[in-house]
Formats: sequence, structure tokens, C-alpha cells
Amino acid sequence: MKVDILNVHYIIDGKTTIQRTKMFYETLDEDEIQNVHFEVQFNNQHIHSKLHSSAEYAVRYFQKALPDNVRIACCQSCLHGNFNPYGDLENEIFCLKDMSLQNKEDVINYFAKQTFYDRSRKLLDFCQDYKPIDDDEKYTYNDWDL
Repeated sequence: MKVDILNVHYIIDGKTTIQRTKMFYETLDEDEIQNVHFEVQFNNQHIHSKLHSSAEYAVRYFQKALPDNVRIACCQSCLHGNFNPYGDLENEIFCLKDMSLQNKEDVINYFAKQTFYDRSRKLLDFCQDYKPIDDDEKYTYNDWDL
């Protein structure tokens, strides 16, 4: 089992903070990981997420393990974070912050016609343009739905 120490952004009671977080995983090859879970320490509380074979679901399980006042602020939970409908690598999401997407068809058309690798991000990446997913503001091809 491998361990990465990540500086993950969290929103705690409305304030953004960075907390060192451990990501445990096994590798199948250089691009594919499995058996992923996360651990973090908040004050005296040690939080351990449920294990999953997919990084995407491991991050979702991690959010569910956190206290109600703590939200992960990352590309996977961002209004601009979209999965590729044609498939993507493990631990990959795409930032489409400058795109005006109305529905799934717009996303499909974008990925069918564009070179998009420069928009590739890791699920737990963060930038200053972070906004929580809001279906009323903009369509996001993402299944964060927590």
C-alpha cells in the first residue's frame, strides 16, 4: 500500500483551510490506482474513509465520513469540474470554467471536438476559481451529488 500526503482544501464552518490528508492506495500500473481511502486529523478526531476501488468514489466516501460542517473544496466538488463522457483516467477530472454548458449534450460535443488535456486535473486539486456545484447556476457533468 502506498501513501501520499496531500494538502487538501476544506471548507469548515464557511472558512477555507488546508489540512494535510493521507491518501492510501495500491497501483495496478502508472495510471491506475485501486483500493483507495483517505485519513485526516481534525483536532482530536481521526477520520478514516471507506475503502473503494475507484478514486472518484473514495473521495465521495471521504466526504461522507467528514463531520457535517466540513466540506472538501476540490475539482471533484467544483462547479467547473466535469468528467469526460468518453472516459477519463483514474483520479482525473477536467476544468471547464470558461465554458457555458447547458446540458450533457454540450459536454459531449465539447469533448468530441476539442483537445482537452490541458484542462486535466486531479480530483482533489483546488484553485481560486473554486465554486461548489450548483445546478441552478451552471450544468456540471459530474456525479458529486452529496
